[in-house]
Parts: sequence; C-alpha cells; structure tokens
Amino acid sequence: MASELSKTISVARQEKHKNLFLNYRNLHHFPLELLKDEGLQHLERLYMKRNSLTTLPENLAQKLPNLVELRTAVSFVAYCCSTQCLQSFDLLS
Repeated sequence: MASELSKTISVARQEKHKNLFLNYRNLHHFPLELLKDEGLQHLERLYMKRNSLTTLPENLAQKLPNLVELRTAVSFVAYCCSTQCLQSFDLLS
C-alpha cells in the first residue's frame, strides 16, 4: 500500500493535480510526502475520507497554500489554518 500511495502522490506532483483522492487507504498518519518540496502547492482539494487519522500537520497551510477543501475524518482534532481558513473543512467520515 505504501508504494501505491507514493506513486499516487508522485503522479499528482508531476502532473500538478488540483485534486487528490486518498480515500479508503487505511492511513493512520498524515502522509508527510504530501508536504515535501514545493511540488503540491497547486493542490486545491484533498480527499482523505475513511482513514484512521487522528492529527493533521501544523504546517499544512504553509505547505499546501492553495488548499481550499480538505475532506477527512479526524477524531478529536480542531484545526484551522494559520495563514488562511479553508473554504470547506469536513471532519465527518
């Protein structure tokens, strides 16, 4: 699963996707590969529903500055971007 995830993120970075779907991946941690380098700054929508995340990175807004929509099920996390508020932030699964 990890190599499939890496490949998906790599393709999104290379092809400058605006939407990235990481739903149903059984993720327990936010994939830090999403925050590496400058390759995903164009990302606007990130879908991570039906995973097992409990936290989000503090530097999410800085690393993904164009992110306007994040759909994820995050247990007991309150999150607001420090540089901008997401237009749509769905904490439901």
